[in-house]
Amino acid sequence: MTPLPLSVHSVDSGSKRRDKLKQHDIDDNEEPNYSREGVLDIARSRTGWLLVFCIGLLLAAVVVEQFEDVLAGHVELSFFVPLIMGHGGNTGSQSVTTVIRALALKQVTNKDVVRVVAKEATAGCMMGAVLGLCILAFSWVWSGISLQVGAAVSIALPLVSLWANGLGALLTLLADRLQ
Repeated sequence: MTPLPLSVHSVDSGSKRRDKLKQHDIDDNEEPNYSREGVLDIARSRTGWLLVFCIGLLLAAVVVEQFEDVLAGHVELSFFVPLIMGHGGNTGSQSVTTVIRALALKQVTNKDVVRVVAKEATAGCMMGAVLGLCILAFSWVWSGISLQVGAAVSIALPLVSLWANGLGALLTLLADRLQ
């Protein structure tokens, strides 16, 4: 059996898609099947998004570089850069997954963009605040981290979560609208 030449995220026009499906004896209404999708198809469908994320990370590196003097003066602040970035990625991924599920179950539509983005951004801010308070408390009891750094991280986490959740929801809804 030949691998399916399409990915879930294919942007072929409808007629091209139908032609490719006919070549592989697949019904137009049939959902893409992971077990028939080739490795190159998987890589091709995901690489574009990874390049977008890479550009975002490069921009983040440029921002961090602008604060090189601050980081040199407060080395312990650099300990939290991976935590903050990882947290943003994790909470954004959770938002994307939640919105995809809601779309699949028809619990939300593209008419709900403002409500969904606001809801996810608010939830992200709340989760980041809880984690930020944990970091602040940790900095209060552990001498290796100053209270100033703990406070900076406790402020950054809710903001990063708000941004990541809001963007995760918005980009998911926009991608759905473009289909």
